[in-house]
Amino acid sequence: MGKIKQTFLALLIGIIGSVFCAPSMFAQQISGTVTEAETENPIPGANIYIPELETGSATGADGSYNITLDEAGTYTVVATFVGYERFETTLQVAGDESVELDIELIQSGIIGDDVVVVGYGTQERGDVTGSVSSISSDDLNQASISSIEEGMQGLSAGVYVEQGGNKPGSGASIRIRGNRSINASNEPLFVVDGVPISGGIEDINSQDVESIEVLKDASATAIYGARGSNGVVMVTTKRGFDGDISVTYDGSVGFSQKLRRVPMMNGEEWAELRREAFRAAGDPRSDEDLFHPTELEQLQNGTWSNYQDMITQTGVKQEHQLGIGGGNENAQYFVSFGGLDHGGILAPENFQRYNTRINIDLDISDRISIGTSTLGNYSIEDGGNRNFYGEALANTPLTQPYDDEGNLKLEPKPDAQRTNPLLEVLPETYVDEVKTTRILSNIYGEFQYNDNLSFRMNFSPDVRRVTDNQFQSDRSQARQGGPPTAQVGGTDIIDYTWENIVNYQQALAENHSIDFTGLFSVQERQEEYSGSSVRGIPLRDMRHHNLGAAEEILNTSSNFSKWSLVSYMARANYNYDDRYLLTATGRVDGSSRFGENNKYGIFPSMALAWNISNEDFFESGDILNDARLRLSWGKSGQTGIAPYQTQGLAQRTAFNYGDTPAFGFKPDQIRNNDLKWETTTSLNLGMQLEFFNSRVTAEVDVYRQDTEDLLLERAIPTTSGFNSVLENVGSTRNTGIEGSFTTRNAVADDIDEFEWTTSLNFAYNKEEIVELFGGAQDDVGNQWFIGESVNVYYDYKKIGIWQSDEAEEASQFGQKPGEIKVRDRDGDGQITGDDRFILGQQQPKWQGGINNRFSYKGVDLSVFLVGRIGSMINSSVHTSQMTGRYNNVKADYWTPDNPTNSYPQPRADLEFPVYGGTLGYMNGDYLRVRTINLGYNIPADLVQNVLGAQSLKLYVNAENPFIISPYVRNHNGVDPETATGSSTPSQWTLQFGINLSL
Repeated sequence: MGKIKQTFLALLIGIIGSVFCAPSMFAQQISGTVTEAETENPIPGANIYIPELETGSATGADGSYNITLDEAGTYTVVATFVGYERFETTLQVAGDESVELDIELIQSGIIGDDVVVVGYGTQERGDVTGSVSSISSDDLNQASISSIEEGMQGLSAGVYVEQGGNKPGSGASIRIRGNRSINASNEPLFVVDGVPISGGIEDINSQDVESIEVLKDASATAIYGARGSNGVVMVTTKRGFDGDISVTYDGSVGFSQKLRRVPMMNGEEWAELRREAFRAAGDPRSDEDLFHPTELEQLQNGTWSNYQDMITQTGVKQEHQLGIGGGNENAQYFVSFGGLDHGGILAPENFQRYNTRINIDLDISDRISIGTSTLGNYSIEDGGNRNFYGEALANTPLTQPYDDEGNLKLEPKPDAQRTNPLLEVLPETYVDEVKTTRILSNIYGEFQYNDNLSFRMNFSPDVRRVTDNQFQSDRSQARQGGPPTAQVGGTDIIDYTWENIVNYQQALAENHSIDFTGLFSVQERQEEYSGSSVRGIPLRDMRHHNLGAAEEILNTSSNFSKWSLVSYMARANYNYDDRYLLTATGRVDGSSRFGENNKYGIFPSMALAWNISNEDFFESGDILNDARLRLSWGKSGQTGIAPYQTQGLAQRTAFNYGDTPAFGFKPDQIRNNDLKWETTTSLNLGMQLEFFNSRVTAEVDVYRQDTEDLLLERAIPTTSGFNSVLENVGSTRNTGIEGSFTTRNAVADDIDEFEWTTSLNFAYNKEEIVELFGGAQDDVGNQWFIGESVNVYYDYKKIGIWQSDEAEEASQFGQKPGEIKVRDRDGDGQITGDDRFILGQQQPKWQGGINNRFSYKGVDLSVFLVGRIGSMINSSVHTSQMTGRYNNVKADYWTPDNPTNSYPQPRADLEFPVYGGTLGYMNGDYLRVRTINLGYNIPADLVQNVLGAQSLKLYVNAENPFIISPYVRNHNGVDPETATGSSTPSQWTLQFGINLSL
């Protein structure tokens, strides 16, 4: 059909051409192909234009074009495509001559396949001496994401991203090469458009991102000194280019539903559990005594309420982004406007974000450049702190949420601990609203003194206003008929960074060159909070908007904190003949948060790289065609504490002054002038290889990271008047290996227009505590153990259920048949705290991702999988109370007639089963299909002729459709990544979208 259609169109064009061009027997032509300069791949949809004739053409799927001329002459040929620099040339066309002109377009952004962003600059990929991984904008946005952190999952080796929850706008946490600190934050430093920020990047629209670089080893991170020990995530946003104005629109709408139901009991199953619970407690009862009349009626009718289905809905997420870019050789601009509305699968949960970005670069003279990168953001998060899904699970299925008149009941059954979850979804019942207004800007000026020396100044203010409003009516689960409460709170954050950067480059001889960077930087952050809470709001409709009308003021509070950081940095890069590269960095940071004796920290690093493929003895063959080796060592730090923690503080206290109550102040914290930085020393060995004419690329790193002088509270005798003192004690270690592989399995030259690329990354990390307060001694109370991960599960080990024929043995442990049997670790015939085990760790030992991309004649398909191995989860929904009072997860529980080893016998006289906490520890491994994306690029000729646009792509995307996991297979779990029964359940999303370029 395709060839017939093309033949028909060609014939039609020929007939029309013969009518209008009859005077010219042989028309002149300009034809050729348009390709990408770096990869030589064809660019479909590029615009070829001849201003003298006011006519043009769009390239086809293979990048080819053909323009017919009426007469000989001199013509200007202009080629443009979004994201590439404008191409322009002049041609002299003689009579009856056809000219072939092949065009190569150069990417207009500063980031290309061979250029990566590093601290305070960019480098050719071959010149990078540290461990740096890159994430492209296309990879980042292949899923329907609300935050950049969420989109990074599985895309970079050694970067573990864990979803913060399933609520709209919940974000994610990032760990780069494991946890280093025990009490301080393990989140990386974020750098946006070259400037470090103390706030997160959740407000940045992922559609504005050009690329992300993750700095992992000390050579790459030590340039950020006191803040680089947890790794650095560098976000570079899109900028303007030298070319005609381009307009892009990206829009999508997605529909979400819960991934699967939590396996709760139905009415008959729960009724039988309740009967068994009272029988086991020695109090057997008739159904009339056990159940409320309405419950008996439902039980007899075989009808029951499934609350988790009743409160969930189809979530709708829509996102729109308009980008405008262009410029000339002296001025470039990129402006975007974005809107996101994410409605959750629970009605009260919603996240809205509206943002704009203005990136401008101006060359006001041959030597002076100025510009800005400015983000404006306003977001509203509803229901982020509410967890009423557990209420829906706990309500028994033999209750009715509505009365005889169809009104919602406060209590579906006479039980003060259970309220109606359907009330929680109503806006007049509960308000939990967080509004954020943010302006983040980087204003720069650069002076190029000569070809070798330049100076740049960055000033980056970050201003935020966060308001937190809450209201709980009398019909909410929190108030349960009591007077309504409301509270409001507002936080103002002013953060700025001022940087002065000098860069000097010089070729010393034929094969020698140096690159020197010097920095002086100041950063300051100020935070103010004020809030109040009240009780007794007279009308529900008032919610939190009129606190003055309340009957009682419960609390008023305010807070203020401020810290500053001053830094000096020098970095030198030496290159000999593109074979041997050396990077040496030194940074000094001074923090107001530390005491006088250790206010400043010094963080050096050094890295060597050997480009083996440039050696005379290396011959690029059919198998191996490129090889590079890297070795780095360095130190980076972490402040790790809040302001004022090194000072001696006072706390307000109440006492009796005679018979009169009075207030005073008492010492609250011991001063420690010797407190200093947590410091991470890192050693990294890496290798990069390319095989089969670069169709297979591989990068492997092995590393060891030792973190010392951990900031921990050390217990001291209470006779001192204090319980603890903050000191530098203890150390941790992370060792691991990580690899990234890319294979071009099929290219267009192999099979006509068919391409297949696979990207794979994996990482293994061993996380261990090396030393604590007493040296190599465990801290059992805090569950910190020498040689183990920072976060472990330490508890009794379930080995089964006591059976009827084990009654005598069970009695020796104070138990009886039907109860959970745990291992007697020390064999002393009793279960004590010494019988607990380290059951597993929360962080996975292995994690990675694999992405397969296919394309054929305008159709592209990508399948992206992520996985983890070697972690344990604690599933709260499986640690049920089993009293028969609340609904229960479907469980194969023990009875005298069902001697199972899965779950204990229900007991109405026990609030929780003995050792019931052991039921929730499960294997956390999984392999998740993160996204399946299918797209179709409308033929460029059709798009240009009909729409007057450059390109148009339609796509459908399935996010999180499948998961393979022991937790799901063996325990009917929902999702091991968010294994909890009280918060919003996991969901899958079907998204439809459009990408349009004008």
